[in-house]
Amino acid sequence: MVVKNLVLKSNYIKEVFTAKEVKDLYLFTVNHNTAPVAVREKFAIPEYSLKELIKTLKSLRLFDSFFVLSTCNRTEIYFISSDEDNSLRNLYKFFASHIGIEEKLVKEYSSILKNINVVNHYFRLACGLESLVIGEKQILSQIKSAYAVAQEEHILGNILELMSQYALKSAKEVHKQTNLSANSQSISSAAVDLANNIAGPLKTKSVMVLGAGNVAKLALEHIVKTGGAKETIALNRSPHRVIEFSDKYKIDRTIAFDDIYKELNDVDILICAAGAPHFIIFAEQFKNYRKDSSKSLYIFDLSLPRNIDSEFGKLPNVQLVDIDSIQSIYSKTIQTNYKDIKSSEELVSKHIKSFFSSLDNEDTNKLIREIREKAENIRKLKFEKHSKSKKQFTKEEVDYITKNIVNSILHKPIKLLKKTHPEINYSKVVREIMDLLV
Repeated sequence: MVVKNLVLKSNYIKEVFTAKEVKDLYLFTVNHNTAPVAVREKFAIPEYSLKELIKTLKSLRLFDSFFVLSTCNRTEIYFISSDEDNSLRNLYKFFASHIGIEEKLVKEYSSILKNINVVNHYFRLACGLESLVIGEKQILSQIKSAYAVAQEEHILGNILELMSQYALKSAKEVHKQTNLSANSQSISSAAVDLANNIAGPLKTKSVMVLGAGNVAKLALEHIVKTGGAKETIALNRSPHRVIEFSDKYKIDRTIAFDDIYKELNDVDILICAAGAPHFIIFAEQFKNYRKDSSKSLYIFDLSLPRNIDSEFGKLPNVQLVDIDSIQSIYSKTIQTNYKDIKSSEELVSKHIKSFFSSLDNEDTNKLIREIREKAENIRKLKFEKHSKSKKQFTKEEVDYITKNIVNSILHKPIKLLKKTHPEINYSKVVREIMDLLV
C-alpha cells in the first residue's frame, strides 16, 4: 500500500510513563503547520546570530535550561521551567523587545507543547516524521548543529542533553533500517527538480545560483546530477567563496553581485539561497534594467527570511516561488510507503522508552549521590567537632564518635519509620534496603 504525505500519530503518550521526569519540559514552536513563510521569516534566527541570542536568553534567566532550533520551516525553543506562566510571559516579551515581533502575533502563530508531547515531537522531528516532505534528512543535520551550539554554550541541562542524544540515535537508526528517506530530498534538490519540470529542461536553460552556503551548494550539486544546465552562473556577495567550489560544481562563470540586475536579462532561472536576513534583490531595480518583459524568468527563493522582493511576483512573465510553495508542490509528488512510516514509528517508540528508562536511572543515581553526600557531610562535621581539641583518640573515644555518626545518619530514617502512612509500607521498604530478615 502506498500513501501520499501520510503521518501516523502514534500512541506514545498512551505508554505507561508517569512522565514525572519531564513535568517541567515545554516547547515553544512556530512551524510550517502554525504559520506561513511571511510570518515564519520574522521568527527566523540566522546561524550567525544564534549564539548571541542564546547569550541574551541566558542573561534573562527565563528558563532552568533550554535549546534553540531554527530552520526554514520552524523556530523552536525547548525549555525546562518550574514556572510555566512566568517563562511564557517573559518569552513573549522577549520576542517583542529583542526580535521586534508584537506579542499578539507571537501568540497567534505559535504553539506550546508540554511534557511527554515535547519528547514525542522532538523524536519525530529528528527522524523527518514532522517535516512537510516526510523523511527529509536535512532536519537531522540542522538539529545536530543546534545541539552542538547548545553544548558549547552549556544551556542544555540533564534532561535536554539526554533527550537530544536519544533523539539523534533514534533518527540514525530510522534512516539506516527503513526507506523513509529514500524518496525524500533537500529543499535545494526539490527546487532544482521543480525548475526542471516547470521552466526546463535545464539543459536548455541558463541557471543562476545566488549564495555560497550549504543550500546553494546542494542546489548546484543537484543541477550536475540532473545532467547540468545550458549555462550555470554563480554569484555571492563574497566572490572568492564561489570561486573556491566553481570547478567542483561545473560552474560556467561567476559574476559580481552588483551586476545581477543586468545579468538577469539573459537568465531563465534564478535559484536564491543567499541566507541574508532581509530582501537583497528588488523588483523596482530589476525593472530599470529589464530589456524584454516578454521573456520568462523563474525565481526560486530558498531563503528564510526571504531574500527576493515579493513584488517580483507582480512583474509580467516573472514567476516567483517561495519555500512554502516549493515544498507544497514537491510533497504532492512524493510517495511514502506505509510500511516505512509504521517501522519508523515503532523505532521512535522504542527509543522514547529507552530515553525514559535512562531518566529513571539518572534519578536513582542522583539519589544515591545525594545519600552519599549527606552521610559524608555528617561524618565530616562529627569528625571536625571531635578533632578540634585532640589529635589522638582512645578506643573508647573512637567507639563513641562512630556511634554518634551512625545515630546522626539514622535519625531521620528512624523518625520517618515511626510514622504511619496508609499508602506506603515503610517497614517493608526499609527491611529490603537494609537487608534485614523478615
